[in-house]
Amino acid sequence: MFNILVCDDDKEIVDAIDIYLSQEGYHILKAYDGLQAIEIMKKEEVHLILLDIMMPNLDGIRATRKIRETSSVPIIMLSAKSEDVDKILGLNIGADDYITKPFSATYLQARVENLLIQRKKLQSFYRDSLMHINMAAVPEDLPISAEGESREENRTEPEQEVQPAVPDMSPNDRKFMDKLVELMEQNMDNGELVVDDLVRELAVSRSVFFKKLKTLTGLAPIEFIKEIRIKRATQLIETGEFNMTQISYMVGINDPRYFSKCFKAQVGMTPTEYKEKVGR
Repeated sequence: MFNILVCDDDKEIVDAIDIYLSQEGYHILKAYDGLQAIEIMKKEEVHLILLDIMMPNLDGIRATRKIRETSSVPIIMLSAKSEDVDKILGLNIGADDYITKPFSATYLQARVENLLIQRKKLQSFYRDSLMHINMAAVPEDLPISAEGESREENRTEPEQEVQPAVPDMSPNDRKFMDKLVELMEQNMDNGELVVDDLVRELAVSRSVFFKKLKTLTGLAPIEFIKEIRIKRATQLIETGEFNMTQISYMVGINDPRYFSKCFKAQVGMTPTEYKEKVGR
């Protein structure tokens, strides 16, 4: 279930959005100014924010700037202002979409659903392309796994006239992910690697690391580490140069039986079955 944070100083609007979106299966978190929204972000996993611009204590513009310091969570700004300059300002400071009040429940639901679908596609695409970023630790003639198609590719999108822009990765987020992948490459055979090692090297807090990684890839840190290791294992199997025990240790999983279990959970077949499939 997606958690959506609704932040508006008008309680009636917040309650109305709660009714609209709860009926669609979303879990709603409520805040009435930017400060409350930021506090909720520290405690809860939030998948999308609906954020009013004009609010007391901390308005939507300043709240967005603050949120963007640590999170890439999709943000839809809400405002009674319809001028293009206001929309441009909202988008320039980090919002992903902009809705002008008043709006219908159907219109809001369409914008929310489309943005979540686009973010899911971005996560899937980025996860599937992670091992294509830095191949320095792999032999030059190593073939890339062909499993890189987005898992969302066959998903049918709702027929909506509204098509918000595809969420893009900011330079800071890309720098974060590139550094993280580099660290994983350097420690691929290190079975003692733990999340705190990555946090220390990236010079961020555990909470920031967890939230940023979850937003960008849809994975918790431990899941991310395991997925990277198994992706590398598929590449090593495709070379035909190593046995499964060797590959297990080369990707930092020092128990071949556990390696086989993790591999099957992610790939859908055992390492040996995968080797037979690729003809190695």
